[in-house]
Amino acid sequence: MPEPDAHQPRHAKTPEPAPEVEPETPAKRSFSWSSLIRPSRAQLVLALVLALVGFGVVAQVKSQDADSGYSSARREDLVQLLDQLTNETRRLEAEASELDGTLRELRSGAGAEEAARQEAERRAEVLGILTGTLPAEGPGIRMVITAPEGAITVEILLNVLQEMRDAGAEVIEINDQIRIVANSWIAQGPDGLLIDGTVVTTPITIEIIGEPHALSEAARFRGGLVSEITAPQVGGEVEISLVDRLQISSLHTPTPNKYAQAEPPG
Repeated sequence: MPEPDAHQPRHAKTPEPAPEVEPETPAKRSFSWSSLIRPSRAQLVLALVLALVGFGVVAQVKSQDADSGYSSARREDLVQLLDQLTNETRRLEAEASELDGTLRELRSGAGAEEAARQEAERRAEVLGILTGTLPAEGPGIRMVITAPEGAITVEILLNVLQEMRDAGAEVIEINDQIRIVANSWIAQGPDGLLIDGTVVTTPITIEIIGEPHALSEAARFRGGLVSEITAPQVGGEVEISLVDRLQISSLHTPTPNKYAQAEPPG
């Protein structure tokens, strides 16, 4: 076979055509990563509108959930609840008015020292009543609870005291010997219920100083303490009487603090 001439030109292969590149359109350029990092004004407005709509939906759902508890209540129960709120509002308004009058007297300068002394005495008396170190008297209710032995549990008695406090009770006394204060405790002992170490025997007589109508309606409110005690699970009875003047003479002996002490001035 003859050898190819070294000087004879070789035929080069014809290069294959490059694949066509589809031109980038404006629609594709709009979905680039830069649009996510730097959103346009229209996108920002749309996101804000969606956020406001979502917030409104969540608020509406929560409002409906909060109102569902009252939508099923009877008319009489709602009236009782409104009366309680009205009485509490009046009490707070009267207290605020009294405090404003005291503040004006202290700022006026005329008889400021005497006004300050009277205010200090009044506050000491109020604190003495709240802490149970002073006797108290005033209008309120007397509640007598009777139930089978062991039926009144710690939880039931605690609910009774808590509901009365929520209704505006200022002073509470049990069986003419136990003064309920902020740090009172309730437990189940071998001989029955214990309050601050004293055995509570039945029937349980609770005298409460406060607005009589508000206290009575709070006790009789459907699902309240009367409903709980008279339910078949407990089988008890509750007798409530409004009293124009209750005298509570039992006192609470405060225990000295073991760890806390007053910080020295300065």
